[in-house]
Amino acid sequence: MLQLMSHTGLKNDFLLKRLGKLQPELDYQSLIAELSGYSHPRRKIKELQTKSIIIRVKKGFYVFNPDYFGRNYSREIVANLLYGPSYISLEGALAYHKLIPERVENLTCVTSQKNKNFSTPIGNYSYSHIASKLYPLGITRAKSADDRSFLIAIPEKALLDYFHFNFSNSEKPQKKDIEDILINDLRIETQTMINILSIEKIIKLKSYYKNRNWCIRLLEYLEEIL
Repeated sequence: MLQLMSHTGLKNDFLLKRLGKLQPELDYQSLIAELSGYSHPRRKIKELQTKSIIIRVKKGFYVFNPDYFGRNYSREIVANLLYGPSYISLEGALAYHKLIPERVENLTCVTSQKNKNFSTPIGNYSYSHIASKLYPLGITRAKSADDRSFLIAIPEKALLDYFHFNFSNSEKPQKKDIEDILINDLRIETQTMINILSIEKIIKLKSYYKNRNWCIRLLEYLEEIL
């Protein structure tokens, strides 16, 4: 249920109640539509920003300040909406799937568009370009804390993206190189990989990475241990 702060400074709390019916991640058009009854809706948006009731993430995109509403925005949904099409991957996805122990503060996403980075009041978001034939592989819908969906890489694709973006394709890695990165750098335990990863999905993905040395060696290593 919506919880309103008593010191909003607005003429009344009716507006906040109306806004509270919207999703906590919203664009400019949604705000304008909700404020259409005001003679100066743009001025009202500025007032909401000045009072920190809404937070401007980038031009035309906002989130509710959790201090004024009884619900939090989802940083995963923000990641999907901030720049797209995109999905959460690399360490953020590995942490979500419980392959790595740490919670990742800055989300790294993969996109079919150009590389992009955003430094925002609610965190840093980076987007790395991948070839269009690889982009749609291994994407799934996951649930946020309030049961809304967002796009994220399956654990197998998140590992592939990690190796794809962090290591040069001109190198020819050995099994020990893959093992060292997984176990020592990412701190993924072998038993965790056995419990979470799917040999069927790995085999299915393998045919798409034939010309990528690190990725194909990773897939071969995973086939051996699963």
